[in-house]
Amino acid sequence: MTFSGTSVRSGARVGLPRAALAVAVMLLVAFAPGVAAKKKKAKKPTDPEALFNPLLGIDHSRWLVGPIAHLSSLEEIEQYLRLTSDDEATAFIEAFWAKRNEGTPIFQQTPQQRFDERVEEANKRFSEGTIVGSHTDRGTIFVAYGEPSSITFEKPRTVGGPAPELWEYDKDSKPGLDGKPPEKQYRFIKLDDQTVFFRENMRRDPRLRDPLGRNRNRGFDG
Repeated sequence: MTFSGTSVRSGARVGLPRAALAVAVMLLVAFAPGVAAKKKKAKKPTDPEALFNPLLGIDHSRWLVGPIAHLSSLEEIEQYLRLTSDDEATAFIEAFWAKRNEGTPIFQQTPQQRFDERVEEANKRFSEGTIVGSHTDRGTIFVAYGEPSSITFEKPRTVGGPAPELWEYDKDSKPGLDGKPPEKQYRFIKLDDQTVFFRENMRRDPRLRDPLGRNRNRGFDG
């Protein structure tokens, strides 16, 4: 069979040259791990404003803030933020806890009951300013994993500096309400009127400087 002076055998396949096909395969293999890596990098939001659903009423709009976001999967958070009515939110919350309460022996507290008890206690112990205790960083960890094995205050690194608060959990601690064991240590630091997680990138925070402008946490190992 002949087209425009080019001979093609009858029944022969017409497609990409082998070299071009090989290049396409190599590109696919090269970029596939990158795509997978991007998916793995997705993290759950923790900022209260990112967890706020303005389409819901006051009883539901901030339901995700604090320990609930810690216990939820990224998919659950995204689903809740897409809800547009309080009825949908109520149904979602009921399903959320039904999933976690399922299989609890009748003589044991359900995860929801433990959650409610810890929220009440966290609100008494960790409320600061206008922030309810269970929505604070300490409250979130307390609700998720319960009372730590020890709470101590480390020595301030400069005069007048805030004393880092260290929470420690035993290495054989039981899984928390998120189904995972707690980290061995959690550190918190007082910034203005709120106690938050201490992170390395806070070293240059102006709120951690003494009146002479020196970093209050200089030398802090984190």
